[in-house]
Amino acid sequence: MDDTTKTLAQAAGLAATAARFPQDIEEALATLAKHKTALPRSSDPRLEPTPAYQGPRA
Repeated sequence: MDDTTKTLAQAAGLAATAARFPQDIEEALATLAKHKTALPRSSDPRLEPTPAYQGPRA
């Protein structure tokens, strides 16, 4: 497991899991990267949805 994967697992609170199941963590990160690149993104920030914590003000 490379340093980037270890750092991501630690930041996610999965250091113990990564130590026991490193291949599963690497597969999960590969799946995440695949899905992230498949999502369409707009270059215009006004077209992005409003985050849940910023609801419309009345």
